[in-house]
Amino acid sequence: MVKRLARKVSPTKETEADLVEQVVAEWCKMHQVDPISHTAVMEGLRVLYMIREFDMTDRDELLEELLASDENGS
Repeated sequence: MVKRLARKVSPTKETEADLVEQVVAEWCKMHQVDPISHTAVMEGLRVLYMIREFDMTDRDELLEELLASDENGS
């Protein structure tokens, strides 16, 4: 029960920033994109949106969604 409650707690700004950085860094490696490029920043905003809008906090799930949206052209 404690785990279930812990998942419902929104991540702190610091935790969000770390998670965004990790997911974007992995995405940049996969796409061979400079992590400080405009494209990387825009992907970071997409990740932050997914965290806040859909309460996604799993790093792998976020990366999968980001990659899936790349394939769909969204």
